Amino acid sequence: MIVSLSFAQDSLKTKPDVDPRDLDFNKNQNKGQWYTSLTLQLSSSSAENEDQFIRQLHYQDNGHFEVGVQGGYFIKDFFMTGLEFSYSSSNKNERYSANGEDNHLKSISHGYYIAPFIRNYIPLSKNRRFSIFNQTSLQVGFGTTLKQNETASALTKTKTDRVTLGIGIQPGLAAFIMDGFAFEASVGLLGLEMDHQQSTTNYTEESQRTDFDLNFKVNLLQIKLAVAYYF
Repeated sequence: MIVSLSFAQDSLKTKPDVDPRDLDFNKNQNKGQWYTSLTLQLSSSSAENEDQFIRQLHYQDNGHFEVGVQGGYFIKDFFMTGLEFSYSSSNKNERYSANGEDNHLKSISHGYYIAPFIRNYIPLSKNRRFSIFNQTSLQVGFGTTLKQNETASALTKTKTDRVTLGIGIQPGLAAFIMDGFAFEASVGLLGLEMDHQQSTTNYTEESQRTDFDLNFKVNLLQIKLAVAYYF
């Protein structure tokens, strides 16, 4: 009787809560793990009756939207290969005066790019809650912009098709909030880019332009945030 009562009392005891500081995230970056993440960027700007030195802005309503998805596989501990796909859309609607003439500018842009990448991690703690990483990617992008500028004397319509090739280096920080789930922040550090544009104005005039850009600048205002899942 005493033994059975003791067993009943032990079975009613609840397990103590696990301290979040003691969670172990060591398996998330091991060989054989999969990875996926989602990024979302939204921005908009509006203004009225603003003096912009070279022009007088009467009205402005601009917006930008971008969504990206990444997927990867750890081919060895702390080293992953993967692929990123991104879609972006921008629109612009402005009325302004310049050189004594009123202008109404409207444009819309759509773009896609894919980027195979490699990423290596360096854990900052024994349980790997925090890790820094460096991602190197080869980017291939395609996009189209339609622009219309209307004045009192002319209406100009331009279509521009763009192809972009680039190599980018992107360091960042991964912070696990629970097993498998992490927040990530990264910023572009170095980029080599070739941008080719082909434009047609008023359906007849054609032009081409190719730019090469080697960029060492770090823009802290364009930090890329993502929600990631390791499984």
